[in-house]
Amino acid sequence: MIDSAHEFQTGTGDDAHGEYKGIVDRSQNRAAKALLSATYSRTSSTVTIKATVTNLSSETLSIQNKAAVQAIVYEDYRQSKTNHAGRGSAKTDISYLRPGRSETFMITVNLTGVVNYDNLHYIVLVDYKPATKDTGVYDQLQAAIAVPGDVTPPTAFVVSPSSFSFDVKTGETTTPSGVINLSGGAGQSWTATVDRDFVQVSPISGTVPGTLNVTIDKAKLAIGTQTALILISDTAGLYERAILVTVKFSLSNFNVTPTSVTWSYTPGNPVPYTSILPKGDAGQTWTATVNKDWVSMTPASGAINQSFKLSIDPARLLPGYQEAIVTVSDGGGYQSKQVKVKVTYNFVPQNLIYLPLTIR
Repeated sequence: MIDSAHEFQTGTGDDAHGEYKGIVDRSQNRAAKALLSATYSRTSSTVTIKATVTNLSSETLSIQNKAAVQAIVYEDYRQSKTNHAGRGSAKTDISYLRPGRSETFMITVNLTGVVNYDNLHYIVLVDYKPATKDTGVYDQLQAAIAVPGDVTPPTAFVVSPSSFSFDVKTGETTTPSGVINLSGGAGQSWTATVDRDFVQVSPISGTVPGTLNVTIDKAKLAIGTQTALILISDTAGLYERAILVTVKFSLSNFNVTPTSVTWSYTPGNPVPYTSILPKGDAGQTWTATVNKDWVSMTPASGAINQSFKLSIDPARLLPGYQEAIVTVSDGGGYQSKQVKVKVTYNFVPQNLIYLPLTIR
C-alpha cells in the first residue's frame, strides 16, 4: 500500500516485485501537494510531535474529507516479514485548511513494544479522502521525517466538539441542539457562518473563551441524511475551524386501524359507526379528510393514539353500493394512511300509490 492507499497491490506472483516497484516509482514521481515539516520530543514511551502543514493542493482539507496529520513511529527490528516494526501511531484531524494556508498541529504518540529506542524512526504525513475515491482509499499529499526539536505548542484557537450527529424523527416536538466551546489566546475574537439553512447558530460572533449554541430547524429538513458545515474564523485571519453537523431525519411510526370499514344500512335501523385510531410515536398530531360528503368524522383532528368516530349521513347516500376514502395525515404532512369506507344502502321506496292508466 502506497500513499495512504492511493495505490495498493494484493497477492503474490512472479511479477509482484515489479508491480510493487511500479507503485513506489509512481509515488516518488508525483508532485507534492503540501509542504510539511515536523519536530519531535520523546519522554519515556510518549512522543510529542509538532508538524507544520502548508496546503499546496486545490482541495480545502477539512473534517468533511477526513483530512488529518498522521504520525507513525517504527523501529529497525525484524518482527515479521520486514525489518520495520510498528511501535505506535496517532493522528490529529485537520479542521479546515484552505489551499495556500498553513497551520501547525500537535500529535501525541504512545509507544509499545520498543526493544531499542535508539532505533526508532518518526514519520509524519498529511492525507485526506477525495470524493472521487472508493471507500477506504485516501490520498497522501506529503510525508516527512520528524527530527528532534522544539515541540512548544503554538498559540491555540480551540473549538470543540469537531462534529455533531443527530437522529431526528418527524413527530418529535423537541428541538435538537448542541453547544460549541471556544477557547484561545487573550483578545481573540471570532465569527461563525453555516452553509445550510437547517442549522442555526447563536451568537454569530464573540470573544474567547465563549460558547456558541447550535439548533436544528426541523421544518427545513428532508427525509434522509444531510450534512452542514459550521465555519468559525478568528477575526485576525489566522485560524479557521469547522464543525460537521450530520442529521438523520426519519419518519416516526404512524399507522391507522382499522384500514377498512364495511356497512350495510337499511332506513329505520340505527346509523352505523366505528372508532378509527391513529397510532404511533408520541408527539404527533393527525388530521382526517374524506372524499365523499356522506361520511362524517368526529373530531377531524387530534393527538396521536386518540381515536375519532367515523359514521355516515343517510340523507346523502345513494341507493346501492358506494365507497369513500378517509385520509389520515400526520400533523407535519410527512405521511398519511387511508381508511376505505364501503356502504350498501338498502333503499326501499315507501308509500307508493298506484293509479289506473287509461289510454284513449
